[in-house]
Amino acid sequence: MRLTQDDRGLNFVIRSFSESHVTVNDRQLEQSFLLTPENLEAEVSVDDLDALATEGESLLLRDDPEVIIIGTGSRTRMGPAALSATLMRRGVGIEYMDTAAALRTYTVLASELRRVSLLVLF
Repeated sequence: MRLTQDDRGLNFVIRSFSESHVTVNDRQLEQSFLLTPENLEAEVSVDDLDALATEGESLLLRDDPEVIIIGTGSRTRMGPAALSATLMRRGVGIEYMDTAAALRTYTVLASELRRVSLLVLF
C-alpha cells in the first residue's frame, strides 16, 4: 500500500509498505526498525514482543517521545504490561497496533509535528 503525504519538512516519511517491507524516504526496510522524529535505526535488536521486556524501555525512550506506536505484524498483539506501566508513569503513551494501522497513525501524528516514535517488528 502506498502512503502519500505532504512531508512538511519532516526528516522521515513513510512512502509505502507491504507485509514484507516498509519504505521510509527512499530506503526499503525488511527488518525490525525504530523511527523517531530525529533518527531511523534501521536494525534494532528487538524483533519480537518478548524482547521488549528487557530492552524496550531504553530503546523506546530514545529521542524523548510523547507517544510510542508499535507495529506488531498482521494482527495487533500486546507487549509486556510492565513496560506499558513504566512508560505511562513517565507520561509517555504507548499503543500496540497491527503494522498497517501503526504506519498510518505514525504518519498522521508525525505530520502534526508530534513527538512520536514508531517501532515496527518483522
